Amino acid sequence: MRRIRSEKFIGEKIVNGERLSEVIVEIDCDTSSDLPTATELPGRVLGQGSVAWDISTGDFYGMDSSGAWIKQTGTEESAGE
Repeated sequence: MRRIRSEKFIGEKIVNGERLSEVIVEIDCDTSSDLPTATELPGRVLGQGSVAWDISTGDFYGMDSSGAWIKQTGTEESAGE
């Protein structure tokens, strides 16, 4: 199961001859298998910078410019450690 926490319209985009609303979203999902594809949501295409939280693992994902979800590792350490 997934829930869209927030959605921001950023413009329109033509995908396969169809005019869609391009949006940036924040999604909460039970597992990563619940992540939508970039064009799965009716009338919308997810834009680069959309983010998702996998509640089962605590992992975060970000959508890249090709429409792929990329797992964010968060391994960067602060200076001096």
